[in-house]
Amino acid sequence: MAQFSTEILCEDYGYGGSVDLVRKRLATLRPSRVRPAQRTGYRPGQVLQLDWGEMPTRPKIAGRERRVYALVATLPYSGAQTAHFSYDLTTESFLEGHVRIFDWLGGVVREGVYDNLRSAVARREGDQVIWSQRFLALRGHYAFHATACTPATPREKGSVEGGVRHLKTGFWPARRFGGLAELDDQYARWRGTVCNRRVHATGRFSVAERLAHEREVLRPLPPTRFDFCGTRPVRVPLDGYLKLGGNFYRAPLGLVHQRVELRFDRDRVWIRHAGADVASYPRSWDRGQWFPPPQLRPEPPAPTPLARLVVPTIAPPELADYAELCT
Repeated sequence: MAQFSTEILCEDYGYGGSVDLVRKRLATLRPSRVRPAQRTGYRPGQVLQLDWGEMPTRPKIAGRERRVYALVATLPYSGAQTAHFSYDLTTESFLEGHVRIFDWLGGVVREGVYDNLRSAVARREGDQVIWSQRFLALRGHYAFHATACTPATPREKGSVEGGVRHLKTGFWPARRFGGLAELDDQYARWRGTVCNRRVHATGRFSVAERLAHEREVLRPLPPTRFDFCGTRPVRVPLDGYLKLGGNFYRAPLGLVHQRVELRFDRDRVWIRHAGADVASYPRSWDRGQWFPPPQLRPEPPAPTPLARLVVPTIAPPELADYAELCT
């Protein structure tokens, strides 16, 4: 741009200076790219900000190092937070996190604020946001409005950005657990005794008192929970075992060669046929596990014992007998 402007100045106005002078002048005329930030206030129960965060270390679980993610939700009015932990970033985990978060709150906020998560935003066409179908079903079930932040503008959801940092630095360090259920219990204790019992660093108010007030103005939960589980229609093979995530779960043998639904969430796997649950198992995040274990092949029969041969004892004749024969 500076080179082209210098050429125009030289040809049309007889400019004899350098390109650097033109570049410096253009820099003073160019508008600033930094947008000023507007601090926003919130009403009780108005907004819930949500975002995924990856924990800074990878714990060893079932003999493998695993990534652990947390769907963190914060209430900007009270500063309270909660989180749902998962081993993946699938749509099912995203939806399950919402259901658990609303159950913990005991109600529904009027608006959710999101980053441009793939689980929520299918695509953007200019300024128009196209939401994913399953997320639209979740919104319709709980009846809340959703807003997607401007791309590359994290300050539009500064409350949850701070919540993710607090989770990584205040809860996660030196944490030991054997599975996500145990991690949930540890987090619930920390959330209830430390995180949401603190005094807000900026507003200097009690987070617990504002959270109690905020819960009073939330809209009530719908009468039924949203069906967030994953579903896979499959045909039962001859051995009855259905594969999910490198593990095998057995359907009743009476359903061999029939179509069933293999349903799963973070903690459980179950099989549904004709609208009824016919088998249920805890979900394994290891690989090569069988539920229940296959029946072991029976041991071969014990070998028939050999008959004992009785050998008679024959006493040799005395030497005197041989002497009589020789005479």
